[in-house]
Amino acid sequence: MSEKSKSKPGAVGRSFKLFATIFVVLLVPLGMDQAGVTRETVQMAGRIAGGITLLLLLYGIFSKLFRVFAFVVLALIAMVVLVSEGKIQAPRLSALFGSSDAR
Repeated sequence: MSEKSKSKPGAVGRSFKLFATIFVVLLVPLGMDQAGVTRETVQMAGRIAGGITLLLLLYGIFSKLFRVFAFVVLALIAMVVLVSEGKIQAPRLSALFGSSDAR
């Protein structure tokens, strides 16, 4: 009984670390898009990030860290790939927080 309760916090911690890693990898092409990097570079970074996160997602599914949460990660991967390919437009943070010309 005590062995079962000791293994649960480790699984939660491992799944949080895996999700944090996936989230950071997916932020790279979005940050590049916000910074105004060329479209070809953003597309390549988005494809690479999508591939890496799919591999991490498969690892999470097969190691039973992600069960239902895999659908949320798949939606995040799809969003990042679509933004990096230019199919959808992400809102510009500079437009949301005001332009630098207003100073």
